[in-house]
Amino acid sequence: MAISGAGMGAAASALRANAFRVAVSANNVANINTDGFQASGVSTVDAGYVGGIGRGTRVEATFRDTRPGAPVPAPVPGLPPAASSNTELAPEMTGQMAASLAYRANLAAFRAGDEMLRTLLDMRT
Repeated sequence: MAISGAGMGAAASALRANAFRVAVSANNVANINTDGFQASGVSTVDAGYVGGIGRGTRVEATFRDTRPGAPVPAPVPGLPPAASSNTELAPEMTGQMAASLAYRANLAAFRAGDEMLRTLLDMRT
């Protein structure tokens, strides 16, 4: 039961990390037309091993992309020009697709672990 529980824990940690990655990317896309907005990203790391069993993944940090966006004309003459958002739609969309696929794969692993635990508990009764 510990192995299945650990596998489910690893899958659950990956579910959380990928959901967070999609949320950060969705915020970037939502602000794509906001002048001066700087996109954010997510860094994940391996959560380590206990007894040779992986503990999953975790969000290590979020970071801000400090590259400036394209300059936009000042709304009022005499004011300095602003910068557009530095969010790029294509990388955000492909990142969301990758995170979605990873989420679905880990959900399948979690469900398989749940099914194995249920079978084990049914055999014990």
